[in-house]
Amino acid sequence: MRILKYALSFTLLAAMAVTASAQNYFNSRSLANKLKKGTTPECEIVAVDNSESLLHTADSIAALSDINRPNIMFLPVVFTSYKMMQPMALEQPDTVASLTKHEMPTIEIDNEWIEDLSWRNRFENEHLQRLAVESPWLVPYNLSMLPEPPKQYEAKLDVKKNILTIEVRKLEVPEAAPEHDLKRKNWIHAFDATLQFSQAYMTDNWYQGGEKNINLLAHLWYNLKLNQTLHPRLLFDLTTQYKLGVNSAPADELRGYNINEDLFQLNMQFGIKATKRFYYSMNMQFKTQMLQNFQTNTWKMKASLLTPGELNAGVGMAYSTKNKRGNVTFDASLSPLSYNMKMWRANYKLLDDNGEMLHPDKLEHQVGSSGEVKFGWAMTRNISLSSRIFAFSDYSYLQGDWETTLSFSINKFLSTQIYAHVRFDDSQKITDNNNSHWQFKEVFSFGLQYKFR
Repeated sequence: MRILKYALSFTLLAAMAVTASAQNYFNSRSLANKLKKGTTPECEIVAVDNSESLLHTADSIAALSDINRPNIMFLPVVFTSYKMMQPMALEQPDTVASLTKHEMPTIEIDNEWIEDLSWRNRFENEHLQRLAVESPWLVPYNLSMLPEPPKQYEAKLDVKKNILTIEVRKLEVPEAAPEHDLKRKNWIHAFDATLQFSQAYMTDNWYQGGEKNINLLAHLWYNLKLNQTLHPRLLFDLTTQYKLGVNSAPADELRGYNINEDLFQLNMQFGIKATKRFYYSMNMQFKTQMLQNFQTNTWKMKASLLTPGELNAGVGMAYSTKNKRGNVTFDASLSPLSYNMKMWRANYKLLDDNGEMLHPDKLEHQVGSSGEVKFGWAMTRNISLSSRIFAFSDYSYLQGDWETTLSFSINKFLSTQIYAHVRFDDSQKITDNNNSHWQFKEVFSFGLQYKFR
């Protein structure tokens, strides 16, 4: 390749030299004739050395760019393997000018060097392979036919034997990474556990009064989802959680503690895709208390396992979407046909002030409509907001719950939560102790957490 290059260059140089000599000869004759006739020449003829320009024009590869080619372009060509390459532009790309308005980077960085390096590497591979394909007689070497490189030796001193030995130098070649079978991950699991607490202490003669107390709140949460990347036409979401809140109650002489939160809840959603973001869906919700809870200083029970218990199931349509970053999710479902069942396993223990059962029937059935809306927003890596609204109506009463949780993760094991729960139930009778259909609960807690994703 170098021989052809220099031969072509010298041939063109010789041709240009002969042409220049001929022009100078005829120009000098013309100038002499004009001087003899007494006329003044219009311009002065000057000879210019244009060998660099001629050499640059003669080299077809060098004419493509002003950048010097690396040394590999001037070494003997070695055929390695044939690669399928996309056609490339002959000129180096102007990276900034080629970017569209929407593709402009938000942070100004100087990446011209890596673009230039990538273009050079592509340039070398493209032309060396083209040479091997179109002119194989100019490729003297084949990688598979090259001899082994000569061995390298090193001298080692044996101090004990006082001798010098010559050994072959061992090249340390890193071992190839073991091959792993990539398994399809059909199910996505998530687990969250928190144990949060608050404590207050004061002496008996504290000027404002009050009672010392300790509050504990435990929360276990587990979520199972079907991987929609592998199953884009199906939707399955299962969430199980249990909340238990206990606080010390010095005023309760029978027990000394009070259960202010006891909830086991199971939510399931299954859907088949109807359009891009809509699904034919079936929803199910079940919730109950797990422990017995009594009124202060009495053995009159307020709640226990499946007393009460509530099951809701419905069919309808669901909508699911998220933003491009994946940190904001929105899910909504509407079930025009919904079934609701309430149960009181130990209804004989739930008595009013007159000693009569509050719920004579152990089971109650209603048919109506239900709807659910869920919103999640991961504001930052450590701050997240989740909200859920659920409502059911049999067209004679309306029952709804709105739960919102704002979480602050201080580190992997410490977190702070603000939990708010608004409930509306107009099936409850208005009494002296219950003067509104609206109920509200708020908990601010700090403590330990553990997450698994």
